[in-house]
Amino acid sequence: MRTTNLLLLALCAATPLAAQAPPKETILADWQRTRANLLRYVDIAPDSMLGYRPTPGVRTYAEQFAHIVESDIDVGAMAIRALAQSPVLGDSARYLHNKVALHQYVATAYDYVLAAIREATPAQLNRISSMYRQPAAPAWRWLELGHEHSIWTFGQVIAYLRLNGVTPPPYNMPF
Repeated sequence: MRTTNLLLLALCAATPLAAQAPPKETILADWQRTRANLLRYVDIAPDSMLGYRPTPGVRTYAEQFAHIVESDIDVGAMAIRALAQSPVLGDSARYLHNKVALHQYVATAYDYVLAAIREATPAQLNRISSMYRQPAAPAWRWLELGHEHSIWTFGQVIAYLRLNGVTPPPYNMPF
């Protein structure tokens, strides 16, 4: 009996459980919260900050937001919707120099991703794809990685604000 239990335990430990997509409501809540936070940070910056870069060779304040949403659009288009390329949702000649246009670009990009998530079937969320020369992963995992990338890059804009004498608004956390 003891040998049988040990053998069963060893087999269970050696057999990886299939990863499952988180509930769609959880994914949507995370992306909706990030959308709202990003828009508040776009709005709090004075217009003069859009072209600000703290040191040569780094992205401007506006470019940081463009960088966030461009990868998010990729995830929505290529990982979830299985498109060959992402749609163009804004004009960088405008949104990199105009706060109203930047706000609209961020909102439109997040609306695109949120629609892709809402419309995704379980099969679409579990579809395996490759992006950015990285190992293949299911779409839900690309959503997690895209969200992590968004937050990582978003965190960098706090220094931009503080260096310009702007107090960042509170970050809306789920806890």
